[in-house]
Amino acid sequence: MILDSGIRAPVTWLASYPRSGNTLLRILLKQCFNLNSHSIYSDEEFSHPEVRRLAGEAPVGDNPRQFVQEAMRQGRQLYVKTHELPPPDTHPAIYVLRDGRSALVSHTHYLCDHFGHELSFAEVIAGKMGVTWSQHVQAWMSRPQTLVLRYENLAAGDPDSLAAISSFIGVPQSKAFDVSFRRLQGLQPDFFRRGSDQDNIFELDPESAELFERLHGETLRAVGYGAGDGPGMPPETGVASPSVRDC
Repeated sequence: MILDSGIRAPVTWLASYPRSGNTLLRILLKQCFNLNSHSIYSDEEFSHPEVRRLAGEAPVGDNPRQFVQEAMRQGRQLYVKTHELPPPDTHPAIYVLRDGRSALVSHTHYLCDHFGHELSFAEVIAGKMGVTWSQHVQAWMSRPQTLVLRYENLAAGDPDSLAAISSFIGVPQSKAFDVSFRRLQGLQPDFFRRGSDQDNIFELDPESAELFERLHGETLRAVGYGAGDGPGMPPETGVASPSVRDC
């Protein structure tokens, strides 16, 4: 882990529920703003060196405290990926929000394919592997100094979302958006499995869709997804504006 509570660090958290677009955000930061990023986890999941380059993956080394102190000396901001609940700090954060049905389907596949777990959609929906989607979303979206962006907007290169990132981090956009999911999938298909929320949602069996609705339907609609569609239906289309919490 890069950071601990004893390190005072110039951090901006890059947060999301797993499989909700965190890597896409890191790629955008590198491509459009020329910013590297780090992770509280190992980046070994990026098995292809080109993916590591595109994501701006920057190693911390064996001495995280020294690394952070050097960044502070240089006046350099650190952009750090996390899937955890918000820590008790006041660091700014960018939170990537994705339709929970799609995120949970993708997360289940990832847990099974990469870690060998035998899990059903229903087990992940119910929180067998940790914090639930609703708990995660509610915790981060109620946090001060947090910019909330939508996965589908980032994937489309939405100019308002890119402008919101620029304003939030105080760095001008230096290059145009040019991210191809097909290229990423070609480099590492086991990681970039499927970019379509609609396709993911249609994988849900009726029982899992009903469980998601019961446990997370209220949160889903509160954050702007699922209004007017029943369990298992594709999300509404359209671009919603990014929002900033107390910034």
